[in-house]
Formats: sequence, structure tokens, C-alpha cells
Amino acid sequence: MRILGAPIRDGFVPGKARENEAARDIPVGGLNGFILNVLVALTFTAGLALVAYGGLLALDGTDWQLVAALALIAILAERTDLSLYGDSRVSLAIVPIFATVIGSGMPGLAIVVPLAVIASAWGRPLRKTAFNFGALMLSAAAAAAVLQSPGSEIKWPDILLPAAIAGGVNFIVNTVLVSTAIALSSRSSIPKVWTEHFPWLLPHYLLLAVLGLAMVAADQAMGLWGIAAFLAPPLMMRFSIKQYLDRTSKNVLDLRHAHNQLQHAHGQLTDAMASLGKAYDGTLRSLVAALDMRDSETAGHSERVADLTMAIAEELGIQKDTDESRKIYWGALLHDVGKIAVPDVILRKPGSLTDEEWVHMRTHARAGYEILQKVSFLADTSEMVFSHHERYDGTGYPRGLAGQDIPLGARIFSIADAFDAMTSDRTYRAAMPAEEALAELLRNSGTQFDPTAVRAFLSVYQQRFVGTVHHHLLAGGSSPRRLELSEALKQAIAEAAGLDDEL
Repeated sequence: MRILGAPIRDGFVPGKARENEAARDIPVGGLNGFILNVLVALTFTAGLALVAYGGLLALDGTDWQLVAALALIAILAERTDLSLYGDSRVSLAIVPIFATVIGSGMPGLAIVVPLAVIASAWGRPLRKTAFNFGALMLSAAAAAAVLQSPGSEIKWPDILLPAAIAGGVNFIVNTVLVSTAIALSSRSSIPKVWTEHFPWLLPHYLLLAVLGLAMVAADQAMGLWGIAAFLAPPLMMRFSIKQYLDRTSKNVLDLRHAHNQLQHAHGQLTDAMASLGKAYDGTLRSLVAALDMRDSETAGHSERVADLTMAIAEELGIQKDTDESRKIYWGALLHDVGKIAVPDVILRKPGSLTDEEWVHMRTHARAGYEILQKVSFLADTSEMVFSHHERYDGTGYPRGLAGQDIPLGARIFSIADAFDAMTSDRTYRAAMPAEEALAELLRNSGTQFDPTAVRAFLSVYQQRFVGTVHHHLLAGGSSPRRLELSEALKQAIAEAAGLDDEL
């Protein structure tokens, strides 16, 4: 089964382009396809019946000269329709057809409509042509039934209201039939299709109905010369419009082509940026893995801390996949990159460091800053790396920054870093229980740590660790156990979070 085509049918409805037939010739199957077949058959059969009925009504008083002239005009309108941009075309054959409704009624329509449809049928699927014929005959016959006075002398302005009503009836019948066909072929609803495509056309219908009325009035006043005089301005307008379209269509098509190329290039650029982002991320992870291999005691520390840092950042309202969140993530991941400059004898020393060795160790913050400053996409991250050992009360290193002067990412990171370090095994001490580590963070809130960031961490802690098993506690194959907070720690958390009740 084939789809019937564009929303407005092939030039019989003004103001809407005919679309490329081949592109619209889409198979339709199932129940919708069957109903569509039935609709096409019934519409075509009704059109044939109306042609036969019009032939039976033909009287000696029918102005066959007018009918012939209008049929010729309808054929010419279809054969000389205007090409818009690309494969779209538009025709004004509705004007002579509506003039036939007014001038001769069903006898004239039985001749004018079939000839106009045949003129437009070249290269078009037979099923589509059959439907167009039936829909046009039904809508024109409905308009003729409203007027009921074909060929009578036109009386101005009394005729205007009946003509407008007839034009409205024509519009409703035609657009409802076409909407039904489109809805069946596209598996949509009829009201939705009609509302989307047709309401704006009603004023055009009414205006062209008045033009058809004026054409018949010109014939009654001056005969065929009146029609010729009436057609002269539209023909000149068509000639001017065609010249304009010929001159502008190439520019429009070129712009459309350029737009399509730009969209394609944008898509490629988006894909390339995504690939570049993945490459950046992969490179950074490889660098961190290399650092972890150098200091096996802290293997996995950077990945864990970066993950926890991002959880706290989100709790503070920093959205995922933003420049700020990426800057914080990369800073957390690369916080120890400056340890490249620290000698192995200090970095891998199994015991405590001497004062002189601590001086060397503390240079890693500045070293990391200087390394990242030289990488354009990591330059913004370098400040966080430079500040990740600063303390909220200003007693940290290397610059002694305090409070809000410390970058937000560094204030968040310091909490995640301290918690992971305390709950991880070291050669010189065992991992601290998570509850004790949390208590330590609370004791240092406002001195070492930003209280606002600590409160955000409390929420993350509740979600991640309370009622679950901390990943370090499962080392060595121990059986999982549920973490519960002591009453004292619950109270401490409540006080730190500014809550009235215990958690």
C-alpha cells in the first residue's frame, strides 16, 4: 500500500506546495493500509458518481462556452504551476474550479474537474490521482450544493456571504478527506494532522472563492472577453513571480545545501569533540596509573578520591558534565602529579619522613601546578592542584590561603582526600574505621576543612557508607558487615549539619 502524499493535494488547494511524489510514495500496511485502500476506493467511486450525476443534470441552458473556457484555464493552471524551492510546486487551479461551481454547478464540474486532474496526473501514482479526483469532486459538489443557483445573475453584495460559506464548505470537505488519508498513512490522529497542516489555509480558500466569483461576474458582464480581461493581471503576476523565483531559487537551494553541510560538519565536530574528550580522559587516567605504579602504597587512591570529590560537588549543586565539574574532576585525579618531582627515596620511604624530607615532599603541590600550567586544557585545573594542601584556617601550604580564597574544588577535594587516606592501609599504620575517620573530619570542620563542604560530605557519607560496607573493610576476604553510627557520632553529625534532631 502507498502513502497518498503531501498534506495539501497537488495544486487543488492554494498556498501549499506539492511535495516530491517519489519521496512520499511510502508503503503502508496492516489495518491502516486496508482502511486507506477503502478510503481511496470510496472517494474515487463517489467522484465518478458525481460526474455521472452532473452529466444527467446537463441542460440546454448550461453555458458550455464558459465551461470550456474554465476547463482550459484549469488545465493551464495545472500545466503551468510554479516550481518553488527544490521539488515543491504550487497551482491556483482552485480558482477556475470554484468559478465553475458558481457559473454552471454540477454539469460544469463533471467536465472541469476531471480535465484538471488529468492535466496534473503526469508522472504521479494512479492511486494518488484517483484519490485527488474524488476529493476534489466531493469538495466542489459540496460547495455547489450550498450555492444552488448555478448560472444565475450575480447580485452584489448579496452573493458574497453564500460564496464565502461555499468556500468554507469546500475547505472543510477537502481538508478533512486529505487529513484522514495522511493520518492513516502516517499512523497519526486525524485532528492532529488537520490542526498541524490546514487551519492557516482557510483565509486563502475564502479569498480564492471571491476570485472565482469575480471571474464569473466578468463573464456575465463581458463574456469571454471579460474572463480574458480578468486573467490579464494574474498572468502578469505569474510572469513576475516566475522571474523572481527563477532568480532566487538557486540562492535558496545553495543556502539550503550550505546549511545541510554546516549541520553535517557540526555533527562531525561534535563527534570529534566527544572523541577528543575521551582521549583526554584516557590520557589522564594513564598518567595517574603510572603515578600509582611509582607509589604502589596509594594505588587506586586518585580514582577513589576523584569519585568521592565529584559526589560532594554534586551535593553542593555543581552539575555533571559542566566545565566546572570537569575542572574539579581532573584536579582531583591529578592532585599528586607533582610527585613526579619527588625523589623515590622520599616518596617510597616506608617510615616517617624527617623535617628535611617533608620540605621536599611539600614541593609537589607547586610542581604539579607548574606542570599543568603548561597544558592548555588543564591550566584552569592547576590552581586546584596548587591549593589541595591548603587549610581552611590558613595554616596549610604552600601559600597559606584561607577560607573562600582557597578554590572550591580544593576545599571539596581535601575532605575526600583525607577520608580516603584515613580509611586506607599504609605500611606505617592500619586503616582507620570509617566512623573514626568521619569523627576526625567533624573535629576539624572550620579549621582544616570548609564547614559547608563537610556538611555536603555528611550527606554523601550517609548515602554511601551508612548501612553499607566500606570498600577498604572488605580487604583480606573478611565477611561483609553493616556499618552503624554510634549515638555520640550521630549527635556530632547533627550538630555539624546544623540539625535540631539526631540523624
